[in-house]
Amino acid sequence: MKINDLQVYIFKKISFLYNFIFGRKTTQKLNNIIFSLSLRAKGYNNYGSFKVTGEKNFIQSISRELQFSLDIGANIGNYSKLLIEETNSYIFAFEPLDGAYDILNNLVIEHPNRIEAFKLALGDKNVEKNLNFTDEKSEKATFLDDINKLSFYEAASNKKKLVNLVTLDEFMEQKNLFDKEIDLIKIDTEGYELEVLKGSKRLIEENKPKYIQLEFNIHQLFKNHTMYEFSKYLKKYELFQILPFGNKLLKVNPEKAETNIFYLTNFVYIRNDLVHKF
Repeated sequence: MKINDLQVYIFKKISFLYNFIFGRKTTQKLNNIIFSLSLRAKGYNNYGSFKVTGEKNFIQSISRELQFSLDIGANIGNYSKLLIEETNSYIFAFEPLDGAYDILNNLVIEHPNRIEAFKLALGDKNVEKNLNFTDEKSEKATFLDDINKLSFYEAASNKKKLVNLVTLDEFMEQKNLFDKEIDLIKIDTEGYELEVLKGSKRLIEENKPKYIQLEFNIHQLFKNHTMYEFSKYLKKYELFQILPFGNKLLKVNPEKAETNIFYLTNFVYIRNDLVHKF
């Protein structure tokens, strides 16, 4: 028997035994615990400090390559601060909420030669749209209309603010920066990631950023957005997942069901010519 055949045979036997013992209604709580722990170890429900989430390790691994980065959905500037501390990158940071922007702007005052902040929301169209938030520094502020479906969002304390959205393409054109090389784009917009990506179509095609990091969460379920859908707009990139505490990224297939789990995680699209480094 070949090794692969033996592995398949052993897996089937173990699977049969496990299902026989635990495939019952009375053991589903235990299965849920095991399932949750497995998801966490695979990078889902991955939250905490940048060291815990693995994002610090990722940034450190590419620190020498970063000269110009975009932090979209910067909130109070924690990710931008990570870039300032771990790289020599110059940063454009975008945040529409007044309170969060004011704190982010303190980072600009402290590091005027490293970062610029813009009180802007980015999307796929130049429109006005209501932003939902619970306080002016909320990192959970979202354009998602179905906020009652978000178990972690305090819908009873919800406030709304009408904000102007612009596309990243238009912003970069106004700044006359289409010829500037962009090394990293980070997008954390609480369910508006695909819209930001769509509004960056020209920039991605012409500028070809090296790395595009984005957050994927339960918001995407309610919008029918999958990682497979994201990948249609990034055909010259390979998809990797950031693992907790991980020194290495995990290459994943956006066409696989296990990649499209609507649970907080961070993915990185890496330009094809750089994939060999990972």
